[in-house]
Amino acid sequence: MLASENRLKKRKDFGYIYKNGESVYSKNFVIMHTINKFKKIRVGFSISKKVGKAFVRNKLKRQLRAIVRENISSLPPAKNYVIIPKSSIVGVEYADIAKELLMLFAKINKVSTNDK
Repeated sequence: MLASENRLKKRKDFGYIYKNGESVYSKNFVIMHTINKFKKIRVGFSISKKVGKAFVRNKLKRQLRAIVRENISSLPPAKNYVIIPKSSIVGVEYADIAKELLMLFAKINKVSTNDK
């Protein structure tokens, strides 16, 4: 399980990120991100019903949480993230999901370091 301090749960937090955040895209994901004042990484997941039935969405959320938990130390710090899988994610292997997600986080990190 992802630590409580690293989770986005409130509707207003998601709304703020949707309204003010920047986004990066790939074939199967959109990641929206903003800087936060807590100096911690906070991650939320938004999975549409277009992705599949509840058991498919829940399995995907578990996989995404595991990927984030295993790699949280390598993620760009002091940011809020909302990970939005596209419907094309169905049937993709766990290793490919992890690879694509980490590639997007690396892209965010590269953009963040170039801004400084």
